[in-house]
Amino acid sequence: MIEKGILAILSFIVVPISLGFLFTRFINKEKNSILFAFVIGYLVEFAICELISVPMIFLKCKFTTLLYTYSIIVGVLAIISIIINFKNIKEIITINIDEIKKTPKILCLLCIFLIGIQIYVFAGFMHVDEDDAFYVGTSVTTVQTNSLFKYDPATGALDGENAKIRFILGPFSLFISIISGILNTHPTIVSHLIYPIAIIPVIYFLYYLIAKKLFKEDRKSIFMFLILINIINMWGAYSGKSNFSYLLFRIWQGKAMLCNLIIPVIWLLGLNAYENEYKFIDCLLLFIAILAGNLTTTMGIGIPPIELMLLIFSFEISEFDFKQKISSFNFKKMFINLLKGLCCCIPSIINGLIYILY
Repeated sequence: MIEKGILAILSFIVVPISLGFLFTRFINKEKNSILFAFVIGYLVEFAICELISVPMIFLKCKFTTLLYTYSIIVGVLAIISIIINFKNIKEIITINIDEIKKTPKILCLLCIFLIGIQIYVFAGFMHVDEDDAFYVGTSVTTVQTNSLFKYDPATGALDGENAKIRFILGPFSLFISIISGILNTHPTIVSHLIYPIAIIPVIYFLYYLIAKKLFKEDRKSIFMFLILINIINMWGAYSGKSNFSYLLFRIWQGKAMLCNLIIPVIWLLGLNAYENEYKFIDCLLLFIAILAGNLTTTMGIGIPPIELMLLIFSFEISEFDFKQKISSFNFKKMFINLLKGLCCCIPSIINGLIYILY
């Protein structure tokens, strides 16, 4: 039990933060932000899983091959990050402690209480979802048969290799299988208990970063925003298809991660890229976010790039002065920035072509 607890802390906290700092160290504004590194770290994990799992499915590799390959890649990158950032650990801790001291205590505690209620629901109760017959079934089948989409998760028939391409290109269930393999815990327990407890705080960290971007140093407004988001999520189950329902009913499914993590994070990273004039590191993070979105579901192939390109186009148009002549507008700059955004969408372009031609 203690060993699993240590592995869980390493898998859900230490490793993601380490992976995040491997990239955030090149961003001045977010260089020392643990929360930003936390969010980016999960994107990196999703991107790595997508990058290696899809080829392995087509090559009919065993699950253990995927598990060991993923673990080695993520582990090596995390160790490299710790070594590189070791000298800055004291500075990172000091800056983040100062950030905590500036928070309005009552509003912060209320926010933590509301998030805690949502986590408690996952820990104390269980939601039975019809889609689990496929998604959790796929995770369980993957672990128990040591295969990748070889068996049908519903019937056990040896026709899983004929699985629809949309499931192969967005194999988020395999990520749950990997976590299950690392923790040596049944995939159903990982899906319904461990993963939700770990990922819900990360999603609210993302909302905190978005609020900080919107309200700057107005910390009262930041936490009022977070409290409002909590209330909306807790009372937003007007439909089983809303992102609020996905968050609190079935966050272990890829489509839930798409609407609650990937779409908001692209908005945040897109705004950062615009403010930093689309530096390489900002475009790289957007590339990783798009690739991570591909893992969640095939909707993650189409929606994130559309969102990103519309964001960039909107940012560029916002600089247009309608009182001046159209010739004064810098179309070259807009074209270059749109081209950079298109380069960030390469993972979706490739997977989109595979989906059409397969």
